[in-house]
Formats: sequence, structure tokens, C-alpha cells
Amino acid sequence: MQISARTMYGLRALVTLAGARTDQPMTIQSIADEEDLPGKFLEGIMADLKRGGFVISKRGANGGYLLRKPASEITLLSVIRHLEGPVAPVAYEDRVAGEEVTDRQEAFRPVWEEIREATIRILERFTIQSIADSVPELMLENFCPVYQI
Repeated sequence: MQISARTMYGLRALVTLAGARTDQPMTIQSIADEEDLPGKFLEGIMADLKRGGFVISKRGANGGYLLRKPASEITLLSVIRHLEGPVAPVAYEDRVAGEEVTDRQEAFRPVWEEIREATIRILERFTIQSIADSVPELMLENFCPVYQI
């Protein structure tokens, strides 16, 4: 499976929010500065994360983004599925469109399915909090502001 830069930026933004040392919302610019991400690109990603229920936004002078729920409840799988779509291993496709699948090609199906299942298990096990906990500068301050609705 291949993860796009867009999805990696989204994951990094969520980890930044999880490691925030304040209960105040973080602006897109502050997230972009901390992660060295392009702010304009991050705007669209944050809007998508908001639609997915991962973050909330607050308007105004002190506005910005907060996690919608605890970082320990946000799995990498849920974020990746939201931003990328279904999880599937990268498989070699050796048939031409319109051709039938041969028995030899079909013989590989259990391999691809097992890779997919293992990938899903791993991505379910890791959370935004578990990633934030492994970032040295975030370890000292295990504070994760969440906006309660």
C-alpha cells in the first residue's frame, strides 16, 4: 500500500494537535510551521479531517483546530481510510483490461488478502496518541486537548 503525501500531512497534523501544550486551538499556520508543511495545502486537508470527524474548528481571533476526540481513540486506520479510501496492498496486475483472470493469477489472491488483513491489524493497533507518545519533544508533556461537544 502506498500512503500519499496528503495523508502523511494529515497524520502529522493530528499528531501535532495531540502534542499541543495548550487547550487553545492551533491555527493552520502554527501546525504548518511546526511540521514544515505548506499552509495552503494543509487548509484542504484540515477541512477534510473536519468532515471526517477528527477535528473541530473554532472561528475568531483565537480560532483554529482541536481534536474532536482523544488522540488515543483515533487509529491510523480510520484516518487513512478517510483520506485514502479502502486499504489494499499494492499488487502486481499482469492482465490486460477485459481479459479473464487465469488460474495462476488467481493463485496469488490469498497472498494479497493476507497482506491486506495484516496491514489493517497493524493500522488499527496504532493511534495518533501512540505516535505522539513516541515523539521525543512531545513525551515530556503528554497533554492532548479535546473539544467536547
